[in-house]
Amino acid sequence: MKKHSSAFLAALISTALAPVGAFAQEVDGIDIVVTGERPLEPAAIQDAVRDMADEQRFDEPLLRFHDPLCLSVSGLGRVASAQVRDRLLANARAASVPVADEGCRANALVLVVDDPASLVVRIEKEQPRLISPAERRRIDAALARGETALVWHNEETRGAEGEALRISTTAPGMPATGPFSELSAETRVNSPGRARRVGATNSRAIVNGVVILDLEHLVGMDLDRVADFATMRLLAPGMRAVPEASNGTGEREIAKPRSILAPFVAGRGAERMTLFDRAWLGALYDLAPNAASTRLAGAVAQIYASDGQ
Repeated sequence: MKKHSSAFLAALISTALAPVGAFAQEVDGIDIVVTGERPLEPAAIQDAVRDMADEQRFDEPLLRFHDPLCLSVSGLGRVASAQVRDRLLANARAASVPVADEGCRANALVLVVDDPASLVVRIEKEQPRLISPAERRRIDAALARGETALVWHNEETRGAEGEALRISTTAPGMPATGPFSELSAETRVNSPGRARRVGATNSRAIVNGVVILDLEHLVGMDLDRVADFATMRLLAPGMRAVPEASNGTGEREIAKPRSILAPFVAGRGAERMTLFDRAWLGALYDLAPNAASTRLAGAVAQIYASDGQ
């Protein structure tokens, strides 16, 4: 079994979700390049979003970062890690993702190691709060499929505008005094929430997100491609790669937009975030915090058509 150094693991565990100073500074001089592709019709873009989106429900708000992004990148050496971090933050700013100031507390990690499975075990032992039980089941399934990128996001319910909910031991409607006035545990209370005809009374916020990449799989790729891939996996948690359909002749059956996500293999696939990727990210962070996941397809198609002209 491949090993990663105990020194690196110790540094990782000590910095995960801890204050970091240089991970969210302003980045100047970063060129964002969109690779060329033939623009598709809005209907084809909407179909692609529906195929690739994990959630498609009127009553399920989109999952995304509402708090400013505070990013830590480790495992590539000081210079290379800084380059990946800088490009990822530049991608985030280009999509209007909020970015934290210097001295923030890390809520996003990109880790490059030579044995992702053993790192997950180590994190679970030393930082158990970093992986929820539901996310651990997804990670186990990804490992069983032999995936070379492990990704998880821990989330919490927020108010309709993305604001944090107050913690209370008293549920709405319970008497202020008496034996049943308090709950046996604290719970989040959506006090401003009111029934409405349009839009949910709540939103879904990423508390922290982690991307672990297999170092061996990255051989032959440049750092900007790694950063762009990590950008989509970290900032667009509901987006999954879908293989292109084939009609058996080696040609694509239906025209589909290209994405940095698939295939993520040296010598194949998009080298940079595509027009479709940037439209997805832009739409996700442009919609209202409580927007239903069913609204994403139309929003992506609109931005894609506008930017592709």
